[in-house]
Amino acid sequence: MTTARTPRFPRDDRLSRPARTSVRVARITAALVGAAMVLGAAGACSVRLETPPLAEPSPGSVEQVRARTLSDADQLAAVATAAMAAKPAAGVAEVLEDVADFSTQHAEQLGPVYDSGLTPSPTATPTAVSATAAQVLTELAETTRTALADADAVQDADLARLVASIATARDQLTRRLASATDAKVPDLEVVVEPTKAPGPTDSPAPEPTPSPEQTQAAAATSADDLGALVLAHDQAGFAYEVVAAQQSGSTRTKARDAAAAHRDEAQRWAVAAGTAETAQDPRRASYTLPGDLDQAKNARKLARSLESAIAATDATLVARTAPGARGPFVDGLRTATAAARTWGAAPVAFPGLPERATKG
Repeated sequence: MTTARTPRFPRDDRLSRPARTSVRVARITAALVGAAMVLGAAGACSVRLETPPLAEPSPGSVEQVRARTLSDADQLAAVATAAMAAKPAAGVAEVLEDVADFSTQHAEQLGPVYDSGLTPSPTATPTAVSATAAQVLTELAETTRTALADADAVQDADLARLVASIATARDQLTRRLASATDAKVPDLEVVVEPTKAPGPTDSPAPEPTPSPEQTQAAAATSADDLGALVLAHDQAGFAYEVVAAQQSGSTRTKARDAAAAHRDEAQRWAVAAGTAETAQDPRRASYTLPGDLDQAKNARKLARSLESAIAATDATLVARTAPGARGPFVDGLRTATAAARTWGAAPVAFPGLPERATKG
């Protein structure tokens, strides 16, 4: 009888060599033990292995402008309050009170002091401040010039508009305090008096042409945005002509000069925008005006409204124009604000910003 051979079971390699998992666990364990020994040795040698502390971040250029304008506002409020303690004359005290009030409002709008969050903010310790009206005048002029430069250069459009308004408020406060103290008005780098209209016997005035600064500003914004400014100046020119026709004496002369100045400015901006005498020229033949302009109070009210509208338009253009080319609009804001004051407008903390209107 033939006996068949019993077949062998297939070889199973898993039974003949250690599992890979066991080897890996052993290696990991050895590595951990080695690391622990190294750390122990490091501790014994007083060597600290840790992440270096985070460096205090430096504020960017926009934050620097905001912080500088805020610091100046706080300083102005402090010195004006200190100067009032000396009990100056009523006219001086009135201006100093506005300096303190407006500067406090400016600080509130500019926001809190910069805090990176890494270093605890030091506790502010009040310090005694003493100042005279003359020192406040110096501070006002200095901070006005600083704000004017910052409004033109800062990259943030909304901040530029706010700083331009603050610079304009400081400009007016400087002039008012100089007048109240019989001091010379510091150099604020702009003339805010309107150009007088030519008299009947004068030679015809040359055709208004934009300045190089106006041409640069026009190139840095849009014709549509400039159209609003052209329209505001042209409407003011028309309205002042009507006022001049219905008034007499100094009011008539003043309105006639203002009409000529605004008509010229409208022409300059229309030429700079490239819309003069084109289908895109926004100027109209006439504008709707309120009645009873033969009454002085109504004429003054209209004049204040016209100049305030121009100031607001210039402030908007500050925000809509590229940095470095905003100068003519900042100056326009200041000039219109000064003109409104000559027609009886009350001082305000934020000229050209109707959404932040305060007293007056």
